[in-house]
Amino acid sequence: VLSPWCVLVWGPGVLSGGTNLTFTGAGTVKVLARQTGDANWNAAPDATNEFTVAKATATVELHSLEQTYDGTPRVVTATTIPTGLTVRITYDGTTNAPINQGHYAVTGTVDSATWQGTATGTLAVAGLTQTITFAPIAPQKTTAAVGLRATGGASGNPVTFAVASGPGTISGGTNLAFSGAGTVSVVASQAGDADWLPV
Repeated sequence: VLSPWCVLVWGPGVLSGGTNLTFTGAGTVKVLARQTGDANWNAAPDATNEFTVAKATATVELHSLEQTYDGTPRVVTATTIPTGLTVRITYDGTTNAPINQGHYAVTGTVDSATWQGTATGTLAVAGLTQTITFAPIAPQKTTAAVGLRATGGASGNPVTFAVASGPGTISGGTNLAFSGAGTVSVVASQAGDADWLPV
């Protein structure tokens, strides 16, 4: 049995207190008002109001976009206005936080039935610095040959040598010879990898 006056709701809407309409999500809401008759009055024709409810817009801010490799996933965080909304974060289109050094496109999207919002940024993961131990070379005669040796860093890549200046030449990668007298400068280098910077 219907009350003398009532409202029926379809869609993502909730009626409380008889007249207070709130929404549980986005979509089309249909409200039907109905009134019964009495001994003197016939029932009123139903009145329908149909309208669209859109999500409210939230502000999203990304944090921790500059990090350094440490062997664990480099996670970006986010805050929202209003506070406390769930934000789904992707890195180059996936939800897996990256580990290795590099630059990754980050998108934070509000995951809510009633709020929407997006923020984008770039996560920069810096590699670690590796060190080469290259002992000084003692003074040499022009007829000497020097075998170059150095201990590289953690990337495990080979150390390479090059004459930066002076009357020196390198053959076979590590054999230093001299074409005359003077000061010779030798540079030791090592390539990086996914985790370590070149040196």
